[in-house]
Amino acid sequence: MIDNEKVKIGYWSVATQKHLKEFKTTSPNLDELDNLNTAGKTGRFLGVIRGNGQIKNITKIEKMGQSIGISKNELHRIILPELERASDQKVELLRNKKDEIEGIVEYVFNNDEVLEISGQVFENQYPTNKELIVIETMDETKRIPYLEPELNDLLMKKGYSEKDIKFALALQSQFGLLKRLEQRKDRDAIISNEYVWGPNHHKIARTIANIDFGRKQNLKDVIDIIQNTQGYPIEKLPPIDNSLLMTAMKTGMINPTTIRSSRGIQKDFAFSPNMLEPLSYKDDILDDVKLLLASIRFGQNYTPYSRIIDPIDFLSFLISNGDIGPHGANSTDYTLLEKKGIIRVETRTKHGFYGTRTGPCLVLVRKDVAEEALKIVQDHNDNLIKDETFNSVESLVDTGDFINPEEIRLRMGESPKLVKEMEDHLSRVFRDELL
Repeated sequence: MIDNEKVKIGYWSVATQKHLKEFKTTSPNLDELDNLNTAGKTGRFLGVIRGNGQIKNITKIEKMGQSIGISKNELHRIILPELERASDQKVELLRNKKDEIEGIVEYVFNNDEVLEISGQVFENQYPTNKELIVIETMDETKRIPYLEPELNDLLMKKGYSEKDIKFALALQSQFGLLKRLEQRKDRDAIISNEYVWGPNHHKIARTIANIDFGRKQNLKDVIDIIQNTQGYPIEKLPPIDNSLLMTAMKTGMINPTTIRSSRGIQKDFAFSPNMLEPLSYKDDILDDVKLLLASIRFGQNYTPYSRIIDPIDFLSFLISNGDIGPHGANSTDYTLLEKKGIIRVETRTKHGFYGTRTGPCLVLVRKDVAEEALKIVQDHNDNLIKDETFNSVESLVDTGDFINPEEIRLRMGESPKLVKEMEDHLSRVFRDELL
């Protein structure tokens, strides 16, 4: 049975780490959140490898760790041992005669288990009261913003000292985990959460409440479209005042994600907050479903090389058959999903009406991610109007970058672009072609 308290802890560990990774390791006071950082990295790493079952290629494991910012040394000395210790035998390390890690076996079937194990890693680190307050504060303010005295009283009733609470709130404010809105001198500050309002929550508190009825209805109509078609291309939304749209995105009323292709195309897609299950820990904190849906939207609208006409048919086929192909584009056009561990590329032979074909196939690794994506498009009738200027669309998405909502908001720097040779090297490692 899943321990929901550990799931909660794991969720906020991952959320915290996704913020902290945007800061330099020399940032003052970053060490105060070490245990949250470690637990969050461990959870994100497990989210990447989950579904593979057994991986005996240590280079592939290291590259998977590197894809979320874990160095080889940190992976071998900290992340992997802590993961094994916290997993209750759901993760086993394969070692050689020299006791060196050379592979991994995992029996983790869903993201709840990922978050639960991440929460156990956090507890195993002997977290400080300040870190425990961070977890409690972020969880409380996800539901509703609080006046600062109200939040202090709530945390003190949980047994925390006023001194630790004050320090923890300042720490979270420093790293953008919580937002503090100073009001008039005669009114208390408001404390709110990035996952509720975003970094500019004062704009929604002071601006959205004061806009006229017509503009409110305009914004409501846009949000309705996004809620009914998750991953809607932002440039295809009905006409709306750009400043109002930007306010909605910055405050978290609309969650933008970006896919940047190696062919020089960059497009933004809109999701509603907590798109899977409101006010829960099932809101795609690992970004798997957002990436898959955004990739499908990209293929529907912007990639002139494939025929993904109906996302429901595509996802249904992938889920029921376990793979799609063979097709030559499979070896080159799906590396974002491959690097995230959602699919893998394998050379397979298929026998069909037109004879025998051998080539690269997309093999579904994380069935639950595809099922969540399918449920979303089925539940909302997937009413996306596709761009008819592209009548031949071949791939979900070509190689490039996926930028999640937190990274878009923080805008604290971009990773260096991979040259083609290194992108090819990464793909070969993920496909076990380099041993």
